[in-house]
Amino acid sequence: QNNDPFSSFHDQTNQWQSPLEGLAPLPSLSLEPSSSTAAIVTTASPITINAGPRHSHEIDITKQQSQSQQTPVKLKTRSTGTTITALLAQNSTVLILAADTRATDGSTVADKRCEKLHSLARNVWCAGAGTSADVDALVRRVKFVFWKKGVLTKEGFGGVGNMNTSNNKSNQNWGMDATIADEDREVPTASVLAVLHYIRTQLQKTQGNLGANLLVGGYDHDSHRAHLAAIHPHGSMDVITYAALGSGGLAATGVLESRYPQIGSAECSVEEGIKLAVDAVRAGVDNDLGSGSQIDVCVIRREGVLYRRAVVREEELEWMGVSDGYREDILEIPKISEDETERGTGVNGFGNVPFAIQSKKVVSGGQLLDAERERKRWLAEVFGDINNDNNCDE
Repeated sequence: QNNDPFSSFHDQTNQWQSPLEGLAPLPSLSLEPSSSTAAIVTTASPITINAGPRHSHEIDITKQQSQSQQTPVKLKTRSTGTTITALLAQNSTVLILAADTRATDGSTVADKRCEKLHSLARNVWCAGAGTSADVDALVRRVKFVFWKKGVLTKEGFGGVGNMNTSNNKSNQNWGMDATIADEDREVPTASVLAVLHYIRTQLQKTQGNLGANLLVGGYDHDSHRAHLAAIHPHGSMDVITYAALGSGGLAATGVLESRYPQIGSAECSVEEGIKLAVDAVRAGVDNDLGSGSQIDVCVIRREGVLYRRAVVREEELEWMGVSDGYREDILEIPKISEDETERGTGVNGFGNVPFAIQSKKVVSGGQLLDAERERKRWLAEVFGDINNDNNCDE
């Protein structure tokens, strides 16, 4: 007699089977091989855990890996040329911008009067280098955004950003030069820092696909100071007191670094700052084929904005007609005096003076020379030209 109280449950436990094992039997855990208990392994379908970023700051790693494995497409680019400079003056209360006006399409001059100084707000301007279409599109976008924000304020065309709206009456009387277009006059005043933050955010979203190198600055009514920053295509920003960008920026930077500290850096006068900015752009024009034509200057200060085009006009060759004796000077044969003949001016100092070589060439004899002389004498005897024998000995 079996005294085990659980003996009646052993058979039922061994015969019990999970309903899931009927669909996918579990592999045998026994160490002895058995043909009846072969392990069956099924391949499960892949499951997507994360279909994509659900937050603005969430990064989809799988998407980045798939994009990195793709073959990069090499875009066809064209070289552009420009020279832009900017600096602070008069104890950092005045901003001076300068730029050339040549726009190039490869090796072709597309425009000789291109406008590279743009108004972003009533008190904020920028100088653009890079692709002209990208710079113009970015300028229009920034101008419209801040114009719309100024309209939506309760004070109408008040300050945008962190501008103090208590000075709106003084901001409305902001002096604008007569040469500035009407669309730039209707733009409200804005905070320089707000404009810089918006531009760098837009460029960072494009990941460098916009070819826009900007020198952005203006006068801040709250701090009563002028600010200047250089913004690059990927969104990086440098807050500086002077800078030069573009294909001619290397030569312009050399002029700024050598002369800007000598005139007192940001404490220089407005006249000295304008002259230095113009000379820096002129250095870029002289040393860069993509820069040229005329030079434009913009001065932003507490009283207002002064914008002048063609401060330095394009250099042109003087035209000489037939009446000025131009053709006669070309067609006339120059006469050489006796003194010039004796002096011997010209290439290598000889000029038109006849000369003769007084040295002789001495050739030493040898077996090869004797063999060549015998060959020529034999040829002369064969062909009956005995007179060539004397010529061979010369």
